[in-house]
Amino acid sequence: MNPTIIGFIRKELIQAIRDPRARGMIFVMPVVQLLIFGVALSSEIRNVRLAVSARPDDAFTQRLADRFYASGWFIPVTPGEGDPFDWVRSGRAEAVLVAPPEGAARAMARDKGSYQLLVDSLNSVRARGVETYAQAVLAEHLRDEHLLSGTPTFRFSTRVLYNPTGDTAIFMIPGTLCLMLCLVTIILTSMSMAMERERGTLETLLAAPVAPWEVLLGKTVPYVILGMIDLPLVLIVAVALGVPVRGPLWLIGLSTFIFVCTTVSIGFLVSSYAKDQQQAMLSSFLFVFPSIQLSGVIFPIENMPHALAWIAWFNPLRYFVIVIRHLLLKGGDLGAVLPNLAAMAALGAVALCWAGYRFRQTLN
Repeated sequence: MNPTIIGFIRKELIQAIRDPRARGMIFVMPVVQLLIFGVALSSEIRNVRLAVSARPDDAFTQRLADRFYASGWFIPVTPGEGDPFDWVRSGRAEAVLVAPPEGAARAMARDKGSYQLLVDSLNSVRARGVETYAQAVLAEHLRDEHLLSGTPTFRFSTRVLYNPTGDTAIFMIPGTLCLMLCLVTIILTSMSMAMERERGTLETLLAAPVAPWEVLLGKTVPYVILGMIDLPLVLIVAVALGVPVRGPLWLIGLSTFIFVCTTVSIGFLVSSYAKDQQQAMLSSFLFVFPSIQLSGVIFPIENMPHALAWIAWFNPLRYFVIVIRHLLLKGGDLGAVLPNLAAMAALGAVALCWAGYRFRQTLN
């Protein structure tokens, strides 16, 4: 082979291996992706939070609920007093088994043994799985109780809430909206500061008669504005594709503002470690790809191993996906999404403080 070509190949290999970020992309990222896709991301439905609305002395319903919990697919939750629909709407339960008000035994004696399963369908794929598993558990229980589903004494129906047709687009589009805002703000912000450093104009900015915080705001606020400009555009497209907007627009805007501020802070933090735009781009993807996979956009976090589910608590995209799906498909007020907004704001504050510390180190 041509010695010149061999020299170029050797030089590029040495340069790639010497770069810590390139080593991460070559050796670490494939392993991480394999672990996430092979272990964490599962289409099996597990850990469905099931509540039961029944009389305390309803033994038949209690045995049926125990059968659900023993299946390994459902876990018990006790939302307290109130309307079962509110339990689902607030997110305290993913499914609610509603028994006859007078008790199962009395209802079946009067040929009115009607049960209903309320299922939250924000995730249409998960909702269909919950319905299928519930039917399997019910059939097994009726066989043991020597009853047949559909007889006059026992009737069971499932009511899917918020996305009754199970339209996958209605489930996926709000999550995709969140992904687009995350990608645009993090990548553009990280590359902006890296471009200043690469072109040598960062020193000029720092030497100008302006305070460091003015430089910091001047480099981050434009991308917050751009992210907010994207919001009405993607909402219009979502509505055109059939996604409802049931929550107040001001709350959707506030939630987006908090998320965009958080992602811009993360992008600025990424850029503080990058020497040029290429490193900023690679570092952004190293953050964005795991964030997407651990956000619940595609695969439920409840299906993940405990270690990865614990890491997902530090993912701001996870909270924004929950908030946007809740506001678009369920509606609700500030109280319904406040814990997730607070978590996003806390993560954003940590990222901003960290980025500010790195920026001060650059000044020194």
